[in-house]
Amino acid sequence: MEKNKLKNPGNILERAVKISHTSPDIPADVEMSMKDHLLRRTCISRQTTEPTSSNRHNSFKKHLPRQMHHITSLDHENDLPGMEDHSACTIASLGRIQPELYKQNMQESDQLFKNDATESCGKIYFALKYDYEGELLLVTIVKAEGLPAKDICGSSDPYVKIYLLPDRKHKFQTRVHCKTLNPTFDETFQFPVPYEQVATRKLHLSVFDFDRFSRHDMIGEVLLDNLFEVSDLSRETFIWKDIQCATNERVDLGEIMFSLCYLPTAGRLTITVIKCRNLKAMDINGYSDPYVKISLICDGKRLKKKKTATKKNTLNPTYNEAITFDIPPENMDQISLDVSVMDYDLVGHNEVIGVNRVGSCAEGMGRDHWNEMLAYPRKPITHWHPLIEPKKSAKEWKTHTSSFGCQGSCPFPRLPSS
Repeated sequence: MEKNKLKNPGNILERAVKISHTSPDIPADVEMSMKDHLLRRTCISRQTTEPTSSNRHNSFKKHLPRQMHHITSLDHENDLPGMEDHSACTIASLGRIQPELYKQNMQESDQLFKNDATESCGKIYFALKYDYEGELLLVTIVKAEGLPAKDICGSSDPYVKIYLLPDRKHKFQTRVHCKTLNPTFDETFQFPVPYEQVATRKLHLSVFDFDRFSRHDMIGEVLLDNLFEVSDLSRETFIWKDIQCATNERVDLGEIMFSLCYLPTAGRLTITVIKCRNLKAMDINGYSDPYVKISLICDGKRLKKKKTATKKNTLNPTYNEAITFDIPPENMDQISLDVSVMDYDLVGHNEVIGVNRVGSCAEGMGRDHWNEMLAYPRKPITHWHPLIEPKKSAKEWKTHTSSFGCQGSCPFPRLPSS
């Protein structure tokens, strides 16, 4: 019997399988024979099921790096004798990151970034001087040279904005010089600042191209971190600086301050337009003629509009005008107000400087201001609101207005008799 068992190893495997179903203890020689048998079956199944690569795949592999050829041929190498350890090491290293492969690309990217960051858009010539008696920093914008052309005619309409950082509320602006790439400004501006604080301030010059019918394009900027870089400012010091390109920066449209107050018993909504600041210059003289238009919106439809008086030649107008609408309390959740700051034009259409929306269906500060007004009835709630750019066409603006509207129908509120 023992000789028959040795002659027929298949019987040993069958008995081993039976034993494995009933007993957890398997003899060592039986376990080794089972492993060999399973390995042979695995190799056979892999050889019979491995797909053959088409000519299209072979032509694609020709464009791969040599390392990728080595990886795709791992399955064939496993079938060769003496290559099992090498294949195992190769497979183990597949998921590892090799930093040396990325060093060259990172260096090239850094070099390209430095070249873009240091790209010059011309030069600007300005002067600095400190007035000790009046505690004023005098900034004189003399001229600029070599500006890039922003208009289709191959020229630009440049002007300069001057900030003394970190304060951005107080800024100055030069006149606009039409159709020139080498403007001469010769304008002096005064920043009230104590001498001991001059070392902590930074001078920021932004060069823009004036555009009558669209947003002004930013040509570039100059940032002077150390105002005592050249001298102690006791005498007038002239400085040349390269203008660093910064065309992606958006122009500020300004801000508007107004208050909201609702009387539930009377059904009256009052919006008081107080003032605006740092508005966008719409006229060629560097100023605007702003007024504020308030539109009552319900379900994307404008029910009524009112406006303030026009303030001439200013970017920081003060109004202090109250505008009222009669709205029943049950309709307050379906109402919103569109606040538009307009530039009056004697010839042609009036242009929109910027807009803002308040209401339960508005977003951000507009919604918060509205909810605060409803939470505190009969009390004026005042906030500053940034102006945003309106849609470029009436169709887009109507879609934009409807997107903010509430779902469902909106009954018309009770309007005052005209």
